[in-house]
Amino acid sequence: MHFKKTAEDPRVKMENRIEAQSLRRWSTEGVDPRRALSFWIDTVCGNFLALDIDTPLHDRFSARLEQSQLGSTTANFMHAESQRVHRTHSRIVGSNHAVFVLLQLREGCLQFRQSGQTVVVGAGESVFIDGMQPYEIECPSRTSALALRMPQEWLKKWVASPERFPARLFTGVGWGSSLNAALGRVQANTCAEFGPSRESLAENIAELLALAVGRDAFLTHPSSLFRHLDETLRRRLDDPNLSPETVAGEHRMSKRSLHYAFANAGTSFVEHLMLLRMERAREILSSERLRDLPILQVAFRCGFLDPGHFARRFRRQFGLSPGEFRNSKTGSRHH
Repeated sequence: MHFKKTAEDPRVKMENRIEAQSLRRWSTEGVDPRRALSFWIDTVCGNFLALDIDTPLHDRFSARLEQSQLGSTTANFMHAESQRVHRTHSRIVGSNHAVFVLLQLREGCLQFRQSGQTVVVGAGESVFIDGMQPYEIECPSRTSALALRMPQEWLKKWVASPERFPARLFTGVGWGSSLNAALGRVQANTCAEFGPSRESLAENIAELLALAVGRDAFLTHPSSLFRHLDETLRRRLDDPNLSPETVAGEHRMSKRSLHYAFANAGTSFVEHLMLLRMERAREILSSERLRDLPILQVAFRCGFLDPGHFARRFRRQFGLSPGEFRNSKTGSRHH
């Protein structure tokens, strides 16, 4: 007896999961040499980015692309003979999603140009590419490279405005060394071994990219981002469970970026949140209209579940207990 497998069948789901994690390959091997370049262009445009490519080798050109999903990113392992690559405005217009590419050269040498900047990339080094801006790559000889394709919305959790860093070169200095080491561990024949940890690996690379870029990676406009975070904290002051994780999630950014934003403003998440809560408590306790509101309710409105903790914090900040402060401001005898 034969049973037909449906989309809900666990076996089908497992097969789909295995297929999604498997390495896909395209190669000019076996392709008519006269069609090798056009085959390569179609392969790259259909599976990586829409590009214009030419080569001085004509009927001797060969290339290979191996691709694997690495969490939210796509790892593209490219091997090609001498070629010139162009990302043009016309190619960009047809793109559906904003993407960025972190390209690590494994073999050979290339020259990269974007946004008026030109960098020479050697083996073991990497360069950051804005996929939504025109660029040129010239490879005078055979090259092998890893091109990590990263969606903009995903990357912005770590790098606030990735479009500000076109043609940024990462060498063996500082955090760039750590970034290149992490990229170097991503190999075509070992991607499947990462299994469920693929997303964690991609996130680790994104964090190292932010560190390699430097403090500018975390903030587009420091005062603007801090102002938005401050507004969120003020709006949610009564939430006793307010945490860096929840605020970072609301702003679609990483916890590291959030903490860096507060540090850049000369404070910390906890310190600023407590300051805002104390300011809110002072406003309430200074209000004639709210002078009959029990101190317990004042604590709740400021995000404190423990009125004793609230009282200690308030006295530390203002030198008086909440009740004493209220009396000094309103003359009320209601504690």
